[in-house]
Amino acid sequence: MIKKLNILVADDEPAAREKIVSLLNDKENVGNILQACNGIDAVRIIDEEKPDLVFLDIQMPKLKGLEVVEAVGVKNMPVVIFVTAFDQYAINAFDLEAVDYLLKPFDPPRFEKAFQRATKLLEPKNRSNNDLQKIITELRQGNRFKDKFLVSKNSKYFFVKPDDIYFISAQEKYVELNTEREKYLLRATMNSIEEGLNPAKFKRTHRSYIVNIEKIKEIEPVSHGDYTILLTNGNKVKLARRFREKIFHS
Repeated sequence: MIKKLNILVADDEPAAREKIVSLLNDKENVGNILQACNGIDAVRIIDEEKPDLVFLDIQMPKLKGLEVVEAVGVKNMPVVIFVTAFDQYAINAFDLEAVDYLLKPFDPPRFEKAFQRATKLLEPKNRSNNDLQKIITELRQGNRFKDKFLVSKNSKYFFVKPDDIYFISAQEKYVELNTEREKYLLRATMNSIEEGLNPAKFKRTHRSYIVNIEKIKEIEPVSHGDYTILLTNGNKVKLARRFREKIFHS
């Protein structure tokens, strides 16, 4: 019995979605085909429906393709085929076996090649998200720092701007973005979050904390070279001795 694949087609252009859907409809191993016209809907569908494969447009409103991957988390992403209408630089980043891309306008043979590669990657022995992380890093070189984070709370999605973050803390497999009054969990590591933040504003103060230095009110020594950072909203964060140079020489 052939396993039916659940597939998400995420593209803001109706014609582009229709073209991919029409090509998928001819395949016997394709089951449910879901559609999203923006990045926020794509994140929600991936979280809720957990499709096997995603056709993901790089340029979408509300949330771009790379931001969708980052919001879902590289480790939680299905197999991805990126779709783009331009950007030769981006295409150079796809010189890996882990994912494929479709350059608009694409023809059926090129679509078939990408689809067959994707189905092979669905086999556990062929699956690796390490290369997907490399691609995200490559594509972010031209725009290194994030200008927003997509978070969810009470089944609703929100954007959090870096300037609104007071500090970030590690919470097991998540990180917690702390704003003036709210807290939002995000599936990410402290290292990946730190890489996307402007180092002139955000400093690591502890293995479990990153602080927006513009929100610091005062710093108080405690013991053995460690400090406590008091933020302007009243929260306190640890400053470990090994990280103090990052703060005092910022």
